[in-house]
Amino acid sequence: MNQNNISAAELFQRVRELLMLPELEPQTRNKMMHDTLILCCHEGVKDTKQAFGNLFSQVDYLCKARGIKVADKIAIQTMRRHSNSQEPLSGEDLKYDARALALFISAVFGVDVPHELNVLIPHTPRPYQKGLEINNRRIRCIVKNWDGDFIRVDIDQDADEEEYLVQLKDEENHIDHTYLWDILKEGMQLNLLDCQVKQPIITPRLIVVEPDYLVDISSIATCFTAFGHHPLLYLLNLMKPRANTQATLLGNFAGAALDDIINSHGKYQMNETVKTNFREKALEFCTCPWFDPKKFYTDASLQAFNLQQVVDILFPRTASQAQMTALRGESLYDRKKAILEPSFVCEALGIQGRVDLMTTDCKLLVEQKSGRNMNIENHQVDPAYHSYQLEPHYVQLLLYYGVLQHNFKLSNDRVNIRLLYSKYRPQDGLMVVAYYQKLFKEAIQYRNQLVAASFEIAKEGFEHALNEFTPEVLNVAGTQDFFYNKYLKPQIEAITKPLHTLSSLEEAYFCRMMTFVLREQMISKVGAQEGTNTSSSDLWTMPLTEKKDAGNIYTDLHIIRKEQSCAGSGYDTITLSVPDQGKDFLPNFRIGDMVYLYTYKLKEEPDVRKAILYKGVLQEIHSDEIVVHLTDGQQNADIFETNLPYAIEHGTSDASTGGSIRNLHQFICAPKDKRDLLLGQRVPERDTSQELTRHYDDVLDDIILRAKQAQDYFLLVGPPGTGKTSRALKFMVEEALNDGTGMPTAESIAAGGKSAFQPASSILLMSYTNRAVDEICEMLVDSGIPFLRLGSEYSCDERFRPYLIEKAISDCPKLEAIKQYIIGTRVIVGTTSMMTSKPFIFTLKHFKLAIIDESSQILEPNLIGLLSAVDKFILIGDYKQLPAVVQQSEKDSGIPTINDSQKGGVIDMSILQDICLTNCRNSLFERLIRWEDHEERTEFIGILRRQGRMHPEIAEFPNRMFYRREKLEPVPCPHQLEPELSYTLPSEDPLDDLLKEHRMIFLPSRFCKEPNVSDKINANEAEIVVDMLRRIHRFYGDRFDAQKTVGVIVPYRNQIAMVRKGIEKLGIPELEKISIDTVERYQGSQRDVIIYSFTIQNIWQLDFLAGNSFVEDGAIIDRKLNVAITRARKQMIMTGNAEILRNNQIFSQLMDYVKEKGGYFQNFTEKVW
Repeated sequence: MNQNNISAAELFQRVRELLMLPELEPQTRNKMMHDTLILCCHEGVKDTKQAFGNLFSQVDYLCKARGIKVADKIAIQTMRRHSNSQEPLSGEDLKYDARALALFISAVFGVDVPHELNVLIPHTPRPYQKGLEINNRRIRCIVKNWDGDFIRVDIDQDADEEEYLVQLKDEENHIDHTYLWDILKEGMQLNLLDCQVKQPIITPRLIVVEPDYLVDISSIATCFTAFGHHPLLYLLNLMKPRANTQATLLGNFAGAALDDIINSHGKYQMNETVKTNFREKALEFCTCPWFDPKKFYTDASLQAFNLQQVVDILFPRTASQAQMTALRGESLYDRKKAILEPSFVCEALGIQGRVDLMTTDCKLLVEQKSGRNMNIENHQVDPAYHSYQLEPHYVQLLLYYGVLQHNFKLSNDRVNIRLLYSKYRPQDGLMVVAYYQKLFKEAIQYRNQLVAASFEIAKEGFEHALNEFTPEVLNVAGTQDFFYNKYLKPQIEAITKPLHTLSSLEEAYFCRMMTFVLREQMISKVGAQEGTNTSSSDLWTMPLTEKKDAGNIYTDLHIIRKEQSCAGSGYDTITLSVPDQGKDFLPNFRIGDMVYLYTYKLKEEPDVRKAILYKGVLQEIHSDEIVVHLTDGQQNADIFETNLPYAIEHGTSDASTGGSIRNLHQFICAPKDKRDLLLGQRVPERDTSQELTRHYDDVLDDIILRAKQAQDYFLLVGPPGTGKTSRALKFMVEEALNDGTGMPTAESIAAGGKSAFQPASSILLMSYTNRAVDEICEMLVDSGIPFLRLGSEYSCDERFRPYLIEKAISDCPKLEAIKQYIIGTRVIVGTTSMMTSKPFIFTLKHFKLAIIDESSQILEPNLIGLLSAVDKFILIGDYKQLPAVVQQSEKDSGIPTINDSQKGGVIDMSILQDICLTNCRNSLFERLIRWEDHEERTEFIGILRRQGRMHPEIAEFPNRMFYRREKLEPVPCPHQLEPELSYTLPSEDPLDDLLKEHRMIFLPSRFCKEPNVSDKINANEAEIVVDMLRRIHRFYGDRFDAQKTVGVIVPYRNQIAMVRKGIEKLGIPELEKISIDTVERYQGSQRDVIIYSFTIQNIWQLDFLAGNSFVEDGAIIDRKLNVAITRARKQMIMTGNAEILRNNQIFSQLMDYVKEKGGYFQNFTEKVW
């Protein structure tokens, strides 16, 4: 495969253009400088196997690695900060920044600055004044080294000193950060908070390690246990199965009750909360072990009664209530300012979380707990804090308090903080809590230790920490009382014991996959390299112009409607007007995406760190308005200010990481027979005596029969257009339902499947995306097969919402009736992530069969635990199409060879190669396919060869290059038999003749690079695409359908906007409705005609275009190109820069193939776009 790297010459040319083109707008100039720096850093750090996150750390690393002088290093970091800004640079600043950038490129590539650039830049660095002030409240810095009581750091601010010294210990001011000695690493980023600066010494009151790595506050608090708080408790808790107990259900009810009571205006009805809560958590109620309805109702009534009293105390509605509040010495708070479950991200402290209750003026902060507090019940004060609150709850509240202080710059006496134990009457349960600085600092210290441990494991491997997961190590407090030995220690052992009883292969598998998951989490939080990955820290590290360019933010939105989705839900549906977002803005949002909605001040840039965040999902997206459904509706509509602008950005969540880790732990706890099967240590079984219950299809019957006879697993390869969902999956489901005594009767189906019988077997249907699950649901509905779907209505097509569990059981008010309905419904459908988050279904239903569509897009850790819980599974996919998105490099996710494993590794990971696990980024589907090939078995693999999408003239190239094994054939469908395209109008020119005569066409584009235009835009190709669209629209006439006729595929989102502009100029409304998207977004779609714009004009961009490739049987399989071509039914039109594309073997072969077939537009000079 080609490695086409960007050259120093190309980057130097960019620097020259920065100086030589006075017409560049300031923002464009700054962005060009920023992009050039990103490209240079990417080249410099790509093989370092490190996650750097932002440019600050990348630049710092490269300056050290290349031996750049201190003065030049300061100048380079200054240039980096300027490139992040939208403010125009002075002529002098521009020259000094250009010099710094040129020197940096020179050092990274090891070449001299060219003469033609040297004459344009200053020969000496920018002069600095001594004693520049720095921001004392928060200083971001990078660790250089440390000894004694000082850390040497480089700070991320304009400063003149070569280095600063961070003082770790100051006894006079009660400062002691010496615990950091054990976790400091060179290159580690720190936030120094509330600093005293006497240059060059900085004395911070608080130090936060790797602040871009946000940790959930509740996760930190949970680790404060009776046996201490070891850093690995954080990971231990992630391995635990999801709890579903009567206590957790009561806690969920109590939270909902508080929401309902706050603004019920004294008319609260507990039964309404119970009904709503029961409907929303129906599956949890049905699967809760030893659930006692009577006790639950009694406990819920007590919680509701206490909460009503608490609300009247905090937010009195009458004069007498206000008087009672005053007698308690409690302040009065404005009920209109009460806000429920707002979210916060705090980069200063490196934490995030969601508060139960507060007021928008930040005068009140309440954390609610519904469980028992033995200190209250025993009237026993905790000697450490001289109060009744429990330590983990205290920690949680103090961290929320710290967030408010640092995000909104509040004084210590501004916020009143309360712990609410709603099981107890207010005089006992509503606790006034003081800010306890010692415990707060201890919590931040613990946060730093767990982050350092996570980074270490992600870098060095989970195997280095494996032996630490024992009760003896985790019990740092040395607790040995009755409660610990009777209850706590067995809970720890339930998680840790399986880790130490694994075979060598199982141990290698678990450790390697854990490392992969944790490394992926680290990159998703802090990024690997700025500009090349997507991370949650983009929320504050990415400049606004770059967010706009990436389509990752909506700004200047205003609320036009606030609605309740249903009675009692609160105002949870917010409609906002969308003004013009800029001429090139293209939103990178989809319906169902999780988002943050928040306000910001006029004339200021939006910043999630300075705002109260409302979490929600996008319900509707239009050009002029957008609808957000909030996760937590607000009872008070006035909470949503209408006079301030709003912004929307992508939300963050650790749910995927937690699900993957639970899946891996579930796998190692599975029966040995199942573990052996999935790791290739047992031969899958087959029962050849089984026969089909009926005839389905002449071609498919053999595959369906072999899938039925397979007793453990079956792998179905479904290339594009082979009907894997509409036919193969459908027939497999029907055969499984027909085979057994539990087959539903016609009467039960007509009744909606609600008969209370126990079927012989149940089927679990899963896929990776909600879109694919919608397709499964469509097949089931069309086939008349009853089913239930797990998921959210906002990520589900409206047609299938009645099948969601909470909707389907609306006429089943009794718990037992709901339970029998779920048991009686044989088919359950959902995404793999939803099933991972709802494992309780497996306690209610036993699944004889699971069928997973799109399985080539699912990483092993996201699936292997689920497969351990079913008798048999069928995986359907095509590993030659695009796989799951993985942020770490292919090298980092790889499995070492024998030689690599012998270089001092704790565990021999190379044994994983023996089971065809060569890279963690590959799907289980692909690994098992390779394993079956390795074992020379064919009976457990089926291949769908009849494709009904591509005309044979289009299918020939992917068949020749990508599907040599599969040998695809046409069905044939009617359009596959058509000898000619149905373009009957007279031709306007030779290009029209070409369109009429050929189904595979390549149109060479010319170079059109401009200095002030992104490399991700190709104006010439945009013109070609628009002209092709005009011609196709003309040929189709009244037959044109924007959803079916034509689609455009491009590699970059920026090119989409360019094509859209050209379409607008045509003035053809139907063309404005067509889909223009990236290859990744087009997977699963099809059109009569596909137009593919390669877009690139630089050799180094080939790596991105062809980066998703692998070799099979000596042939290169380019997954992106395969997906692009196989979207087309009748015609495939491509345009690209032939000179650049010739540098790639597959693209060169593609152009030769099209030329051989006569579809290459030779007469380039006759047509100038």
